[in-house]
Amino acid sequence: MPEKKKHVFLSYCHENQAEVSKLRDELLAGGEAVWFDQDILGGQEWELETRKAMKEAYAIVLCLSAELTKRIHSGVYPEIRDAIAAYRLYAPGSIYLLPVRLSDSELPALKIDDTHTLDSLQHIDLFPVGKRGAGIEKLLAAIRKAPLHPQQARRN
Repeated sequence: MPEKKKHVFLSYCHENQAEVSKLRDELLAGGEAVWFDQDILGGQEWELETRKAMKEAYAIVLCLSAELTKRIHSGVYPEIRDAIAAYRLYAPGSIYLLPVRLSDSELPALKIDDTHTLDSLQHIDLFPVGKRGAGIEKLLAAIRKAPLHPQQARRN
């Protein structure tokens, strides 16, 4: 039996913290449990807490943006690689890794396997502002289809 998963994990560039904080609130309002690095307590080891949270996630939302695209170095890149490694363990076609664009930006062509790259996954746009609500609804619908989402687990 698979390990019980607890939440959605948000991976993002810290220049986008305010927007991702809003996304966190929207996902919480939509009934999802969310892990957000701003909830790490003083005295906790952030890298250990981040890795633990990724392992406990039923979905990983990769927040992509123009700000991230401009960065040569970011803590998001190791998170993306760890998320891809976890995604490889899922059956083909499973929803787990969700690329979300916060602004007009390219998806990185990071290798998932021999025939797929990250940019081959359908992404969800949360811009422009007038279309954000529809994007949030699409994101919530996708998260709820993740095979280890608590609602899916109750059905199995």
